[in-house]
Amino acid sequence: MADQLKIQVKNSFAEIPAANEAASRWLAEKQSSPTIDYLANLAIEELVTNCIKYGYDDAGEHTITIELELVENELKLTVIDDGHLFNPLELTPPDINLPVEARPIGGLGIHLLRKMSDRMEYVRVEAKNHLTLWKRGSV
Repeated sequence: MADQLKIQVKNSFAEIPAANEAASRWLAEKQSSPTIDYLANLAIEELVTNCIKYGYDDAGEHTITIELELVENELKLTVIDDGHLFNPLELTPPDINLPVEARPIGGLGIHLLRKMSDRMEYVRVEAKNHLTLWKRGSV
């Protein structure tokens, strides 16, 4: 049986710590591993930050939804936003062999999430981006 948590935040950086705290508290109640908790917090921080920074042309209020689900021994985390169409899985991975000063800014967060996750998927449904990652572990 699945266990789920849904968090909704406004497109404000100030909302991210409370979302991370809610996810960590929920995962701790489920006795998930530190690896799962770390990935969930990194994903929320990175993906919500990207939505806020790049997703909107207006200064209006938007809602970003974070859904966490535990099924057996796997975390499924989805971030849903109504920002610009953007599939981060189409990004070219950064060249991490370049010296730091020669690397372009951006792209490392998504790259890190792709490496740490077991899999990631993107779909655009009803004018909303849905980015989902999965991670197996001690949950």
